[in-house]
Amino acid sequence: MTTRQGTLFTVMGLILALIATGASARESRLHALQSKLMPNDTQATAAPHDAPQDFNTVAELRSVHFDIARAEARSADAPILDADAAWLRANPTYPILIAGYADERGANRYNLALGQRRAAWVRDQLVARGVPADRISMMSYGERGGPCREHTPECWAEKRRADILAVRLVEPQRP
Repeated sequence: MTTRQGTLFTVMGLILALIATGASARESRLHALQSKLMPNDTQATAAPHDAPQDFNTVAELRSVHFDIARAEARSADAPILDADAAWLRANPTYPILIAGYADERGANRYNLALGQRRAAWVRDQLVARGVPADRISMMSYGERGGPCREHTPECWAEKRRADILAVRLVEPQRP
């Protein structure tokens, strides 16, 4: 075998190894992210900076809103939870992240814990509506994030919410 043929076989072997590695890299990255996002239910944790890159909003999934210092959503948001659960049942391959938020009027530690309790409440509601618990991760962003930056009651009400984010792996199905 010539040196040229040996080099060609080496390059081809490297290309095949890269292709094989790339096929499982996306799945490995997803599992690594999910393990980072599975906090203890009673522990408030800050969101990692890479969560927004892997989890995205889905137009069909709407936010659930909360009253001041409450971890149970407003009763008017029950139809939103029903619709979110129906969409999630119709799209079972989507891993999801429930992101809990609070307004800035409490201490940072309190807001992180409140955001975590809100995320846990939404998770429990979705599980009660037939969404498997093993595909749900939770995260508290506390007072961070949100489109509104003003210090008004309307802005604070918008920040008191839980968002359901999904990893897009396949095309969605309609419920």
